[in-house]
Amino acid sequence: MRPTSPPLPDPFVLGPWHVHLALDEVAGWGPQAGQVHKLEPRAMRLLAVLAQAGGAVVRADDLLDAVWPGLVVTPSSLYDAVAQLRKVLGPDHIATVPRKGYRLVTPVLPAQPAVASVQPAATPALPEPAAPTTEPRLGPRSVAVLPFVMRGLPDSLSFLSESLTGALISELSRQPGLAVVALGTMLTFGQKHPPPHALAADLGVRFIVDGQLEQREETLHVGVQVVDGRRSTQTWADEMTLPTQAWHATASVVVGRLARALRFELNDLASREAPVSASDAEMQARAFAAQAWVQLYARPQTPDTNERATRLARSAVAMSPELSQGWMCLAYADWRASNYRWSDEPRDEQLARALAQAERAVALDPRDPDAHYVLSLAARNRGQRQRADEVLRHCLRLSSSYAPAYGLLALSLERHGRHQEALAYCDKAFELSPLEPLRVIWHWVRAETCLALDDPKTALDEVERGLAVNPSYGQLYVVGAAAAWRMGSAGHAQEWVAALRQHPAFCSVEAVRATFERTFDPACIGQLERLLDSLSDAGLAPR
Repeated sequence: MRPTSPPLPDPFVLGPWHVHLALDEVAGWGPQAGQVHKLEPRAMRLLAVLAQAGGAVVRADDLLDAVWPGLVVTPSSLYDAVAQLRKVLGPDHIATVPRKGYRLVTPVLPAQPAVASVQPAATPALPEPAAPTTEPRLGPRSVAVLPFVMRGLPDSLSFLSESLTGALISELSRQPGLAVVALGTMLTFGQKHPPPHALAADLGVRFIVDGQLEQREETLHVGVQVVDGRRSTQTWADEMTLPTQAWHATASVVVGRLARALRFELNDLASREAPVSASDAEMQARAFAAQAWVQLYARPQTPDTNERATRLARSAVAMSPELSQGWMCLAYADWRASNYRWSDEPRDEQLARALAQAERAVALDPRDPDAHYVLSLAARNRGQRQRADEVLRHCLRLSSSYAPAYGLLALSLERHGRHQEALAYCDKAFELSPLEPLRVIWHWVRAETCLALDDPKTALDEVERGLAVNPSYGQLYVVGAAAAWRMGSAGHAQEWVAALRQHPAFCSVEAVRATFERTFDPACIGQLERLLDSLSDAGLAPR
């Protein structure tokens, strides 16, 4: 019998990183102190498999089987996951063994206290600062944006710092429940910035946003970090390089990425730290709604995450019936359950309830882009395509950087036969939120669009990228089966069809028709018929 490896400690230490398996998170110590990075679940699973091997080479095929069990994926998914790990951890921890696989070079050590004995005396492990017992004066979801520091910018671009800072404060101010220090106050700091934790204490905020603008020859380099003033740690960072002549695009890209990232950060933080045992019903309701939001927007779409979100959202609205976020989460969970057949309830009844809940969420908070997004989803599946598109456009009027709205408008354009526009809208969504969990939808829209443009090879590539984000997303298997069949790979197509049979919403040709038909413009219904014909030819049962 093959011996089994002992279980990995959680957390464990890998060089300058503490790896938290259960949280899908790595946190730096020593030279990387203060850095915290979220990993996609598949990337963390890959790291765990390599760590379990204890430095031995793990064959690529074995990694594919362990990280994507039972899924039809190609080595490109493995390459992408390895690249993500190297980007976060650094390039020297994972070695490629040509024609064999990968191995972890850095030894795996148990976390404190055992690791203390192997750390050099000159660089002791830095304990995480103790969190104060009181919240900042402006609350746990409060933020201050420092003016972007300029390095090497010509006088002709000196306005960029103030312009970018103002645009970011304006966009963050639109986020529901987020308290943002006004622009006038922040501009008084100019180009000289106090330590972020001291500034957070002085202003009474939880988070400080600090950014830099630097011209490097013909490019403009933008760096942004978010510091948690309560813990004195960096919670998020991003870097972008743009052509200097494209400075006008800098503000929208930076603002969009940072606003969306902060939304994830703050809701995830609230879901883990909020005092759900407090006697204040409103406080408990907001905590439950934040936890539901995280399940729906920051976790893969699965029956389990959807059921958890439903329970949390029901608790939120029971405690606080006027809480918009609770109704929005309840509507989104009901829409998903109906769309993917995760419930035995009649589909039309569940869709009608989701629509009513989304309408209530919008009425309670007309400025919340999430509520408008969910309202569009429910309206589209009720056959109200024109209304759905107008709601999305209004969503972008509320928040021009709201990436999910661009992705959903891309789907609408694709199903109106406007394929190139659909691809452009997907590109915009990816640009604004490149690590968005909902990007699995954008990969699917790209894949379906490429299929409609008679490019099944590119369609299949997009399917595989989407599966790396969420291997349970049934729409990807629909396109994968059709693309493989059109490429002449009957055996591969049958594997996709076998996977499709496990998805109630896509287990037959008629099930696919019922799921998709209302979302197609009648003038483009031939596109759906061609897709259904390919699925039938690939072996998917009629009913």
